[in-house]
Amino acid sequence: MNNFVTASDHVGGVPSRRGLRRAPAQFCGVRAPRPHGLWAGLTVLLAFACTAPAQVALTGSVSAGGGISFVDGDQAAFQQRLRPRKYGYGGLEEFSVTRTTGTSLFRFEGRLVGGNEDYRLTARWEKFDALYLEANYQQFRTFYDGSGGRFLPRDLSFSWFDEELALDRSYFSFEIGTLIPDRPMWRLRYDRNTRTGAKNSLRWGDSNRAGQPFVPRAFIPSYLLLDEDRDIFTVEASQRTDEAEWNVGGRYERTHYHNRHTARRRAGENQDRYVTMNDAMDSDLFSGHGFYERIFSEQLRVSAGGLVTSIDADLAGSKIYGGSPDPEYSATFARRQPQDVGYFGLAGNSRMKQYVGNVNLVYQPGKYWTVRPGLKYEHLRQDSGESHTDTDFGGGAAAAAIRQQVENASRNAWNEITEEVEVRYARWADVALNVRAQANQGIGNLVEQSMLVTPAQARVLDLDRETEYQRFGQRYTVNASWYARPGLTLAAQYNYRLKLADYDHRRDSTPNGPRSFDRYPAYIVDQDMETHDGFVQLTWRPKSMLTLVTRYGHHRTTIRSTMAELPEVQHGRLTRHILTQTATWNATARLFVSGSVNLMYDQLAVPANRFTYNSDNHYLQANLSTGYAVGKVTDLYLDVTHLRADDYLDNPAITLPMGAGHNLQTAFLTWVRRHSDRLIYTAKYGYARNRDGTFGGLNDFSAHLLYGKVQYKF
Repeated sequence: MNNFVTASDHVGGVPSRRGLRRAPAQFCGVRAPRPHGLWAGLTVLLAFACTAPAQVALTGSVSAGGGISFVDGDQAAFQQRLRPRKYGYGGLEEFSVTRTTGTSLFRFEGRLVGGNEDYRLTARWEKFDALYLEANYQQFRTFYDGSGGRFLPRDLSFSWFDEELALDRSYFSFEIGTLIPDRPMWRLRYDRNTRTGAKNSLRWGDSNRAGQPFVPRAFIPSYLLLDEDRDIFTVEASQRTDEAEWNVGGRYERTHYHNRHTARRRAGENQDRYVTMNDAMDSDLFSGHGFYERIFSEQLRVSAGGLVTSIDADLAGSKIYGGSPDPEYSATFARRQPQDVGYFGLAGNSRMKQYVGNVNLVYQPGKYWTVRPGLKYEHLRQDSGESHTDTDFGGGAAAAAIRQQVENASRNAWNEITEEVEVRYARWADVALNVRAQANQGIGNLVEQSMLVTPAQARVLDLDRETEYQRFGQRYTVNASWYARPGLTLAAQYNYRLKLADYDHRRDSTPNGPRSFDRYPAYIVDQDMETHDGFVQLTWRPKSMLTLVTRYGHHRTTIRSTMAELPEVQHGRLTRHILTQTATWNATARLFVSGSVNLMYDQLAVPANRFTYNSDNHYLQANLSTGYAVGKVTDLYLDVTHLRADDYLDNPAITLPMGAGHNLQTAFLTWVRRHSDRLIYTAKYGYARNRDGTFGGLNDFSAHLLYGKVQYKF
């Protein structure tokens, strides 16, 4: 067992970001938490707001709560499904205060719940008709289950690390702007987002322990370590008058991430080894946009906008086999095996430029008609290049490792024009009709080259491809609503979409003849996708206390492709039926009942092949919520959910299992007592049962949940 510590402490040698350090402080006479470090801006904002003139009104509330769970089964699956930490959580669930004067408004809200690492602080100060300042901080934890699969014919599964994984996410923003009437308004904003921790991955490691005729099979779990942050700076100015509206702005975004995926191959066998993939990126994004709308008359208005974007990204990474996670590359690694293909020393760069412009017109030629034509143009160019060292243990431990330096470059440029027109007709008060048509045409050019660098530093062209492609698309939408009578409405929509792509490979270093063993990458010459979808919805109130909504949706997509020197083939057809029924019944002044049922039939049909099968995704989901006023100060609430999917297909002699076999039921009973106008007690009991056939029972659990909260309003 390799016990690496998850996101709560220290993950894979990378310290994770901890929760807020908290110390009590006084703000406007109210005791509140005070953050440190990066979030000190919140403290400054709170103190600044307290210098406003004399108080007019002060309101708020404080609540503290927590819970604990008793789990029989897979604890990691429980935490991922239901989100709370199994070992308990609790803290300050809500703290809010609002202070209003004759000229300003101040509002502060906070939440500090340990265990789930759920922290939120929000403050806003507003000077009426002048300016505002706002700061926000949020951090929360998302749980993941790191278990792998179970090979049912041999009842095999494997676990080699702590599978209770978690990611900590944080968001911080600070914004300042103006609120002056009849004057241009501007705003400045800073945002910072982070993700740190560990999560599961479906790139499982393979094993030979299943024996013949099943080897090899992939069911050994793997994990992904994340360390990501993003900083965003935004500036905007805008103004709205009775005749016109305009908006201009700019955005700079810096993104950094260093992620690591670790898998284990042939665990417990003589060839036991690890493969670790590192991915790192630093990118800078600059974007500027502008928008203008002018109202010429009640019948005519015109708008236009533009966007310019530039992205510069630097890439780094490696994929290395070794005797432990995150190893250094070794050409003499003892347990090296054939097909252990990797790389190291990846260094690359990608630059992209994008220009987008559009113009729209809204015209009312008659009393009942509205026409909105539009035109959009987009240009994109991307240049990329990278170099790395390929590694291959093609001969296994008995032969020397193969290393070769590779350089790759690509250039992609395309232009696209989109035309759109929408027509609305509203002659009848109880009928609304809307028709929209859209067409787009695009043309592009893609050049890709790969070169091998010899020991003498000569460059030998290994792959050379140039492709010109054309893309055409059409979309037609019809909407209709009929208000048959008060309480009865019928709505319908139909969509038709067609996408055509043609590829002309002007240069291709790989032959596409029938006897070729390497037809890629210049292989597809034509690909078409056709979609029909729509829905019908009935909203009915047969009684004043009862509302019913029935909806049926249908979707059908067909994909046809033509490969080089081969006839056209239909290689995919997706059919989907969705039926939804909801009901809301206010039976009495003390009792309400609300429920919904969603039934989906989904099938992806593919051509018959020894290794591919039709894929089904059928499921039933039902929810029931009810509330009852037991007395003047006591309420009871019951929430029940049911989810069932029965599409699991296990064919071990040919391929891995496909589809989902899942059964999940939850029930929560909540008791609320309003002890006084200011003091409220809440208690909750829940039960959850999960049976997951997709993972062969590894993720099954039954759980009892207890939760309590006390809230005080002032």
